[in-house]
Amino acid sequence: MTYRKTTILIPAYQPGVHMVSLVHILSRTGFEHILIVNDGSDESCNPFFEEAAKWGAHIINHDRNRGKGAALKTGIQAARELYPSDIGIVTADADGQHLPSDIMRIADGLRLHPDSLILGVRNFSGSDVPWKSRTGNRITAAFFRMSTGIRLADTQTGLRGIPQSLYDLALSTKGERYEYEMHFLEDCVSAAPLVQIPIATVYEDGNSSSHFRPVRDSARVYSRPLKFVTISLSCSILDLALFYILMLFLPFEAAAAITTATVIARILSCILNFGLNRKWCFRSKESVTKTGFRYTVLVFIQMGLSAAFVTLISPIFANTLIAKIIVDVALSVFSYYAQKFWVFRRKEERHGRYTDSVQTTT
Repeated sequence: MTYRKTTILIPAYQPGVHMVSLVHILSRTGFEHILIVNDGSDESCNPFFEEAAKWGAHIINHDRNRGKGAALKTGIQAARELYPSDIGIVTADADGQHLPSDIMRIADGLRLHPDSLILGVRNFSGSDVPWKSRTGNRITAAFFRMSTGIRLADTQTGLRGIPQSLYDLALSTKGERYEYEMHFLEDCVSAAPLVQIPIATVYEDGNSSSHFRPVRDSARVYSRPLKFVTISLSCSILDLALFYILMLFLPFEAAAAITTATVIARILSCILNFGLNRKWCFRSKESVTKTGFRYTVLVFIQMGLSAAFVTLISPIFANTLIAKIIVDVALSVFSYYAQKFWVFRRKEERHGRYTDSVQTTT
């Protein structure tokens, strides 16, 4: 069987013999379109790229190291221009973590599900899996499920099948380094079905060849949730401060004072929250009018719920401020989902589908 209609994309930084061996096997298997993006590797790596080219790989060079996300975007754009009739791309790492047999399984999955994002998922329960890889995947998987409702066995996999229908989304996703893959996965949730195919878990020499920097790159991977939490906390502090000050000076009875203080404090804090989330966190490209209308509806819903529940439970705690903190923390989860999937949703997400079940392809 040949794979003439599937492009293999390999982003490579400081590769070794694993990359050459992979290209050799894939070429002999029947993959005719293999793209390698040299992401600013040292000249000492040139022999490996030259050897890969002998086996049919097309090499694209970055003049400096720009990051894995940038390399993937370069490769996707090149694949679109060089191989427009291919059904899609299979991305694979250059360090030997992805077996040729698994790459072929992802290519088969892409052929059977040409409108889906195909994910090669690993099992992290083995004793040979480095603790940082196991822990990192568990954290990202937990957050991904919390924010999307979808359970993925492996959110950090670099072995993916990307159909032509997702090229535009892939090229428009923010991020230049390791955070790109997580952002793209999040953007795909409502844009296309997600098909999970189990693959081998391979870590050679404790994953010593990885260029992932735990602190800096983890901050990039979690940039969206970190931004949302930072914005939410800042606006919540402002909201609480204004609420507390207003409660001290409003000459109303308890219920009326709570409602009035809630409305005024929420309006001012939400103006700041809307602007920061729109520009900094979700990077919405829709007009202020459309997103502003949806956000305003959400604000009124939250204000009503907040005022009602604070009034209801404040006698239990004998402290209105504590009651408000408890209610607003609970409502923040609702707010995250509403903003992500409704207020600042991407156009591609409006008619999307997904599946959260693990599927195998034969």
